[in-house]
Amino acid sequence: MSQCKPSAPRHRLIITADDFGYSAERDGGIIECFLDGAVTGVVLLVNGEAAEQACAIARKHGIPVGLHLNLTEGYPVYKNEHTSLINSDGFLRGKFGFREALQDGKIDLCDVKKEIEAQIECFQTLMETQPTHVDGHQHVQVLPGVCDVFAKTLAKYGIKRTRLPIQYGLKNSNWVPKLHMDFFQQFEQQAEEAKTVFQRYNIRYPDGFFGTSTMGSHMTIGHLEQALTAAENKLYGDTTTSPLTFELMTHPGCCTSPGHGGCGGGPDDFSQSKDREYEMSVLRSSDWKKVIATHNMDLGSYKDVK
Repeated sequence: MSQCKPSAPRHRLIITADDFGYSAERDGGIIECFLDGAVTGVVLLVNGEAAEQACAIARKHGIPVGLHLNLTEGYPVYKNEHTSLINSDGFLRGKFGFREALQDGKIDLCDVKKEIEAQIECFQTLMETQPTHVDGHQHVQVLPGVCDVFAKTLAKYGIKRTRLPIQYGLKNSNWVPKLHMDFFQQFEQQAEEAKTVFQRYNIRYPDGFFGTSTMGSHMTIGHLEQALTAAENKLYGDTTTSPLTFELMTHPGCCTSPGHGGCGGGPDDFSQSKDREYEMSVLRSSDWKKVIATHNMDLGSYKDVK
């Protein structure tokens, strides 16, 4: 008598909305997405203009909230006019400015540690709980040197989860401009190298990740399914019997008006772009929900990351 083949496990899809707390308008769209089941959690910028209000809304609706560690945009949380993290205007150095200063040896990792601690403690005060996880705004958590301080500090606070921004099959995303692809592949290589550091401190992350190639106007149903399928092809095997976790990184929300929001320096073009509302429409579409169902996925959160 033949044995019954065990049924395939139902895997978990975490859909994270980044930049929560950036502006009240942006947050309003994110909340709509959560209530519609289009996102399953958020990551908070504690130095965002609307952070306090965002936390109150998140507590009201029971939204899983992680910390979006910000070392690059706006004002730092740890107040020290001599910190190496800021430029001459008192702002954090920016996505590329921070990376260049780090590479040139101008960033004191003690300042990085103090800023991470300050942001974790600010989160605890605002949310009255621990973050579900901590990841990095513009993926700073995987940068050389920073990742060691990051992992050690998370372990100190008893935080066990982070994001590992490696999108399998990224190189096949031929719609991504070369300049962007070069940057994406650079931080993916850094993420590969950060794995051993995270593992040393028992910092866990979802089994699969995608969303790098599907930001803004690049978020189409076809592109999303291609990225999800590439992750499945990399991770699934004949012996896959335990549920796996996948994270989709997103940036939805209502457009931020000029002069509102930001992290201390006003809103950027990214937050004011109609791409934020376009992402909302794709994530809430019946076509995307059909893709999730077809791929045998249940929606989940970082609590599912074991």
